[in-house]
Amino acid sequence: MKTRVLVAFAVISLSLGACSTSVPVAAKHSATTSTVTTTSTTTTVATTTTAIAVHHLSKPATLSASVSYCPVPALGPQFYAPPIPGGGKTVALTFDDGPGPSTASILSILEAHGVRATFFNVGRQEAAWPAALRAEVQAGFLVGNHTWSHPVMTRLSAAAQASELDRVIARQEATTETPPCVFRPPYGDYDAKTLSLARQRHMTLWMWSVDTEDYEADGSSSPYWVDRIVSLAESEGGSLRHPVVVLHNQEDPMPATVAALPLIIRYFKSHGYTFVDLLGNSGPPASCAPSRSAVRPTATLVESGRLLVDGQYVDSPGGQYRLEMQSDGDLSLSVAGGRVLWESGTSDSQGAFAIMQSDGNFAVYSSSDRLLWETDTGGNPGADLAVQSNADLVIYGASGPLWSSGTANPELDVGEHLDPGWYLQSADGVCRLVMQADGNLVLYSARGRTLWESGTPDSPGASAVMQADGDLVVYSASKRALWQSRTAGRSNARLFVRPQAETALEQAPSSAIWLSG
Repeated sequence: MKTRVLVAFAVISLSLGACSTSVPVAAKHSATTSTVTTTSTTTTVATTTTAIAVHHLSKPATLSASVSYCPVPALGPQFYAPPIPGGGKTVALTFDDGPGPSTASILSILEAHGVRATFFNVGRQEAAWPAALRAEVQAGFLVGNHTWSHPVMTRLSAAAQASELDRVIARQEATTETPPCVFRPPYGDYDAKTLSLARQRHMTLWMWSVDTEDYEADGSSSPYWVDRIVSLAESEGGSLRHPVVVLHNQEDPMPATVAALPLIIRYFKSHGYTFVDLLGNSGPPASCAPSRSAVRPTATLVESGRLLVDGQYVDSPGGQYRLEMQSDGDLSLSVAGGRVLWESGTSDSQGAFAIMQSDGNFAVYSSSDRLLWETDTGGNPGADLAVQSNADLVIYGASGPLWSSGTANPELDVGEHLDPGWYLQSADGVCRLVMQADGNLVLYSARGRTLWESGTPDSPGASAVMQADGDLVVYSASKRALWQSRTAGRSNARLFVRPQAETALEQAPSSAIWLSG
């Protein structure tokens, strides 16, 4: 199914953080030196009362195929489909025992109908069908662990159970760079050891609430079996608000399952269900639809006690964005090249400085230690400020994000550029338009599928530039044009990455002058 990627132009409104009650600033000027290690960058930060130097020691960040992480696993087995924000009925289609000869047909049907699903794969089948495994992940579907050899887990020792899980994890990570976050025991058989082992490996154990018994067709394509599979899905699933439907994708062909699948999808769609995978992701599988599995961006950390004084700054990994203490007292976050994405609103305060406080708040103080602005994190000692590679400022505590500037950058303005490793991110935090180190400009979906590309690989050092004349151009390191949108003459255009998984150049919202097709 051909997918388009939207690149558009609009004005972004910026919000300023509000000030809160003053807190003591005592003992925050001690001189220290530390090394901060983040996901993809190591940053040495030397601070004194008058200066801070930030030295990036890593290469620019690049996007791997793995753009997901496993949420905290549930304590016990799960039987019902995850809910969606705002409520409504949900249904989770799950396919056990694959990959196999019917995988391609199943994927084609799911993609044609734009619905999510989860594949619980057997490791030995993944070894036999590696291309099918990659296709599942690249198409945006959730892939889970169904053991290596499909044994009855309760008959195995703890060590043998662990081996069954670990071999699949190793296979999936080696083949797709994506770890399994969900696990289903063969035959639904598990014990306390199984639950504990799955949880230790960051996997939630998922059962089902609707059994279509499609495996009993035993390779038959008879209308009897197709009708029976559909009937069980409808009669059992239609009575539940959040059914988890189990189907199969075995090593033998499953023609009745393939024939029944479109009918099952139409039934649940017509009855108001939203299709989700078992992480709660909804929307078309290869789109930038809301996802709960978006990776935390790489970041340069500003640890507790670190401060920024006049003219000092911290860059995001690779240098695409800069957090800087201005000489007039304003703290600002800007794009490389100058466009301001966020500011503290504390100008006309010469000599002001910013500090990451031990109470978890990031604050700006005047030269006389008067509080001018601060975040409100509710008191979280040990929290750090992250200057992220997606242009968002985030304070992270032990329990997760505590404050955000809300400035994840989806646009490329006139004169701005994307250097190798730099990217723009859709507003929902899922899709990324990446200028790759090999010279290819690529838009990736939630789970790493390529939605669009400029077709300019084998050009290390290339950059994408938004021209003043409205043309988007990928230039080689020697400034030779490798690709362009051919929209010159349309001034004041901006490039946007939007959740619709389409690309376009526009001078005004919803007024496209170029579509990627």
